[in-house]
Amino acid sequence: MKKLLFLSALLLGAWSLNGAEVFIPAKNNRPIVQIKVFSHYAPIIKAENEFREIMRHALGVRDYDGNSGFYTIQFGIAGDDSCPAADELMKKHNMTPEKLGRDGFLFDKVSKKSFLLCSYHPKGVLNGVYKILEKTLGVVSPRPLVGLERPFPVTKVTPLALPYSEVPAFEIRTFGLSGVAHRNPQYHMLDWQARNLMSSGGSRNITGYFDAGWSHEPYGFFRTINGHSFHFWLPPKDYFKTHPEYYSLIDGKRVAAVKGAQIALGNPEVVDIIVKRMLAYKKEHPEMKFLPFGCNDTWTNGFGWGDDPLCMKLDSPRDYPKPGSKRPRTFSTRYIKTANKIIERLNKVFPDLQLSVYAYHYVMMQPPDAPVHPNLQVSFCPLYKCCRHTINDPMCPRNRMFHEWLLGWAKKTKNIFIHDYYQSTNVNTPLMPLYLIKKEIKYYHSLGIKGLASELSSDGPNGGNVYGKEYFAWLRATPRDFETRWDAAGLGYFAFTRLLWNPDEPLEDIVKLYCDNYYGEAAGKYMAQYHLMVSRNLEISSHPGEKPSTPVAGDFVNTGEWCLCWNWNHKVSSYAAQLFMATDPDGIRKNATELMIPLLKAWKAACDSQNRLVVERVGKDIELMEKYLLSAGFEVSRKSYRTFKPKFTRIDFRNQDNN
Repeated sequence: MKKLLFLSALLLGAWSLNGAEVFIPAKNNRPIVQIKVFSHYAPIIKAENEFREIMRHALGVRDYDGNSGFYTIQFGIAGDDSCPAADELMKKHNMTPEKLGRDGFLFDKVSKKSFLLCSYHPKGVLNGVYKILEKTLGVVSPRPLVGLERPFPVTKVTPLALPYSEVPAFEIRTFGLSGVAHRNPQYHMLDWQARNLMSSGGSRNITGYFDAGWSHEPYGFFRTINGHSFHFWLPPKDYFKTHPEYYSLIDGKRVAAVKGAQIALGNPEVVDIIVKRMLAYKKEHPEMKFLPFGCNDTWTNGFGWGDDPLCMKLDSPRDYPKPGSKRPRTFSTRYIKTANKIIERLNKVFPDLQLSVYAYHYVMMQPPDAPVHPNLQVSFCPLYKCCRHTINDPMCPRNRMFHEWLLGWAKKTKNIFIHDYYQSTNVNTPLMPLYLIKKEIKYYHSLGIKGLASELSSDGPNGGNVYGKEYFAWLRATPRDFETRWDAAGLGYFAFTRLLWNPDEPLEDIVKLYCDNYYGEAAGKYMAQYHLMVSRNLEISSHPGEKPSTPVAGDFVNTGEWCLCWNWNHKVSSYAAQLFMATDPDGIRKNATELMIPLLKAWKAACDSQNRLVVERVGKDIELMEKYLLSAGFEVSRKSYRTFKPKFTRIDFRNQDNN
């Protein structure tokens, strides 16, 4: 028996990589580690369960329960007396809470047969599980609707050199579900965000937090409430009848509409009521680190700020555009001055509490002519910026002003995150190309921005969840539409999560990781070529750094010929012209052929694999390509899918029978 144990140790143990200790979780496609938990927080129990689930799906071993194995992987928290071994390991490697934050982790071997994964916060341990299994098994969750379902089991295990530690580049990394109201937890979205190392499960408005905020606890997401909240703190049903002076004065009338009006921030009684209600809310919800102070969402009546005399006393002469200028009137000064007053009073009771405020819409993105309190968390929302050029592209006439405003805020505070709009009202085309996502995130990191939050729709047939108020009607979609949005843009969303963790990760590595997990390695090899070619074509078609020939004046925001905004009418034909980099038939045929070659090679690999998942997933990309070609006047011959060679038929719409 002792001889057998010794042979097992020789086979399984004493791995080294250039003299360093290494970790591998499996040998000969079988798990070889058991799990032991020292610190029993909800996210660590989640980490334990996720380790089991990922191993089962990755290796195709459904009977793995994590209770047996030659080696032990331990999960523990340092600094709270729950795991002395974690305290010792942190001390050994000179780790501190300041170095690791709430998301960073440390992983190392602590004895002959034991490894320890530890952090100063349970979320760090959960992040560590995902990164360790990514590095050793190459496993990630490519999109929410897929979860952990892989076409094929993992066959290659890569040793992980120890000690191993990572810390994300950005503190705030999240998506916010938008477009329609998501009142019930969507666990496939929460799982996907956690598995892709996001720090929050999505910023919610304050009523949405009541509905689903509790569901974020096992994921270790920080509790954040954002959104338009003026009427939550000062409900018109409670105050408007008796105190109309608390609300905007617009054209001589007091208005308390959700759309088209704000509140009278210059009235000291308004500030008193808001402070009182915020203090009560914080006492009732001590877990909250941020409270929202977001203006109402509107686009009428000059954004509804009004001309109340007390409010106008807070304004600055610099808030008004110079004579002849097409720049907007700004209300950010009165807004931030009021927010400063509120947070100063809140911090007397809760010194660490922060207040979330907006730099939102044209009338608020201009920096205020006032200081910005360090406990104001500024959500900079470049609502209508161009989505085909980086915000700092000096030749993009649309983004020039947004960039100027962002730099202005950055001079006043370091407590800024970007609230962007990675979804669009279309369903068939991506909004943000891969190259642009990477360039922009790297630029934000160079500015010291705290992070990014982006709006998008859920993946899958339950994307709509529960419909919201009537003004969301124009965004409503069929169940299939939500899935199609992710068919077209899912890789971009995945890249977004990766780059928020590490802005320097090469796009080629990100695309390969996605494609290997989504399509399998055989078809994924060709799909990676295809997706990178698509990104290249879109980059060329967007002419980054080039001056447009004839910018079109649009109010005070100029639009270049290559610009695109999230809420514009996204025509498939316009996207096709960019994708194929041509509008003439010969140019379209030539460039479409280049794109179709790797796509058809992937289709052949999918068919040869006889794997249902691979066939379905490659087939979705082919369906999208057929739409793009049809909009450009070409139909793909069915013979292409039998011979795996591109063949197109030119469609003459003029000769089609329209009856």
